[in-house]
Amino acid sequence: MNSEEKNNENASPSSSMEENAPKVIGYYKRQAWAVKVFDKIDQAPIVEDGENVVLASSVIQSSNDLFFPAFIRINTKENGKVAGAYLIIEEDDSFQLLPLERALEELQMEELVPFKYRTLEKIEGDEYQTNWPEFS
Repeated sequence: MNSEEKNNENASPSSSMEENAPKVIGYYKRQAWAVKVFDKIDQAPIVEDGENVVLASSVIQSSNDLFFPAFIRINTKENGKVAGAYLIIEEDDSFQLLPLERALEELQMEELVPFKYRTLEKIEGDEYQTNWPEFS
C-alpha cells in the first residue's frame, strides 16, 4: 500500500465531502474583485423575478469583511425588503446559484452573517439601502 492509499484510507468522511463541496465564488479582500465576477455573467444587473420582485446583482460584505458576489431577491412592493440571497458557485465551466440558507447549513459559512450588501444599481423605492452605493 503506497502512502497515497494510506492517506485515502485514513481520510474522514467530512474531508471527502469538502472535496465535493461546491466552489463558492468570493472570499475577496476587495469588493472590486467581487464586482468583476459579474463581467463573466451575461445578465442585466436588475431582472424582474416575479410580481413585485427583482433579482439584483449585488455584493455581500461578510461579518469578517470579505466580499462575495451574489444575487439578492428584493421585494419592491415592501420597499426593498430582501426576499432571498444567492451566492454564486462554479460548477464545471458554468456558474450556478446557491441559496444563502444552504451555504450556511451545508458549508458552515457562518462568517457570512450578519452581512451588509449593496446592489450594483440603485433600485427605485428601496428604502432598506439607505446609504446606496455604500453597504447597508
